[in-house]
Amino acid sequence: MELDTVLARVLVFSCSCLTILASEDSIKVGKSITDNQKMVSTGGTFALGFFTPVNSTFSYFGIWYNTIPEQTVIWVANRESPISRESGAVFTIGDDGNLVLFDENGKFIWSSNVSATTGLASNSAVGALLDNGNLVLMHGESHILWQSFEHPTDTFMSEMKLGYNRTTSQRTLVNSWTSSEDPRPGNFSFGVDPQGRPQFYIWKQNSIYYRFDDSNEYSGGNFLEIAWYVSVVSGNDGVFITYGYTKSPITIIIVLNPSGYLQVLAWIQYANKWKVEFQAPQVPCELYAQCGPFGSCGIGSNGLCRCLTGFEPRFSTDWAKGKSNGGCARKLALGCDGGDGFLKHENMKLPDHAISFANMSIKECETQCIRNCSCSAYAYSNSTCLIWFGDLLDLAHNYTAGRALYVRVRGSEPDAVTHRVSGNSARRHIIFIASIVSTISAILVLISIFAFVFKRKHLRRQANKRGYRQFPRRKQTWRRILWSNLET
Repeated sequence: MELDTVLARVLVFSCSCLTILASEDSIKVGKSITDNQKMVSTGGTFALGFFTPVNSTFSYFGIWYNTIPEQTVIWVANRESPISRESGAVFTIGDDGNLVLFDENGKFIWSSNVSATTGLASNSAVGALLDNGNLVLMHGESHILWQSFEHPTDTFMSEMKLGYNRTTSQRTLVNSWTSSEDPRPGNFSFGVDPQGRPQFYIWKQNSIYYRFDDSNEYSGGNFLEIAWYVSVVSGNDGVFITYGYTKSPITIIIVLNPSGYLQVLAWIQYANKWKVEFQAPQVPCELYAQCGPFGSCGIGSNGLCRCLTGFEPRFSTDWAKGKSNGGCARKLALGCDGGDGFLKHENMKLPDHAISFANMSIKECETQCIRNCSCSAYAYSNSTCLIWFGDLLDLAHNYTAGRALYVRVRGSEPDAVTHRVSGNSARRHIIFIASIVSTISAILVLISIFAFVFKRKHLRRQANKRGYRQFPRRKQTWRRILWSNLET
């Protein structure tokens, strides 16, 4: 799939004849960048300056690749405050030491907005464009006070960190453009869910649009003969994702386009063009929960929803019309009596809302699920047990690098006979609980009997001391014989 068919992100500038700002990669007090100038990073890879999107009457200040013919913007400062093409805007360091953007009348447009409490002073402030595409504001020559990588637009760059900082409550997301001609914030964003386990989503406005399967190991591999890595760090201070790759003639970026696709783009130098190597979502039914509870989306095949084995469409008439978001229902209800089992589904995108348990064997993971009547499924990988309760949402089959998912079904389900995992662990658990209950009940009965006998003997002793018997003699029966034996 080539860039010109799907990528709405690459821009052609109305003017490429920009004057390089004294061949410098930094800006200090007293220096500025105007309409006809640009600042270039040390290695020459990136440029910083003003640009105008195709068919637009507005101008923006941003960063783009300086060495790629089809210039591609990776960051925009004033995306929410466009300026006219002939505004005579100026980028410089302000009196408070911040990076600032003014129009020709001195009207404020944009600022890095670093607080004065950080010790920033205009006489020591330096703005520098690094060769990884990061624009930084420094105090002196080393202490970074602000950086564009912490305020991205629609491009996830190598070495950039997306995530959530629990200390500052700051979320770092990429946000799509409104259109290929309009850098204003669009409807889609990509980042880390700040709640629960580390998971990555594309949101459409405030709703989940697409979920990335978090069960895969984020490590690395080879891509277009390039060694790459993806790192996810989760701790008390937050959760972050970053990536990188070895130096290569091929340049790689990740872009969230205006249509909501997260695309891995590679600049093929010998072909002199961008190419989409991967994008998500891949098929329409892969959008979040499109197949409903217990429904699974087919990846790389017909892209249609289907019910898991042992389930059937909840609303068959809707499915016949192609509306499958109502999901599926069980053919046979679970018994939770030791007769339930599991069906193994290979190459699955695992459901949302997993609960994890570390340092377990797969048998212990199965037991953890089967002994809880609300558990619907489990999966296991690298000593980590994942279990799900209630409905299973956002499933997909034929999933690249998918995992095995064990879905709980009734043991009498015909399709479960061959693949059903033994329910002996559940039976052992039930027998164990029953034996404990029986033992405790027996002990309580014995305690009650002995307490009654003790009280009876005590009352008789009190009666004898008073010279009469509290209890009249009765005809010997087998019950009285039993009590006599107990009293002796």
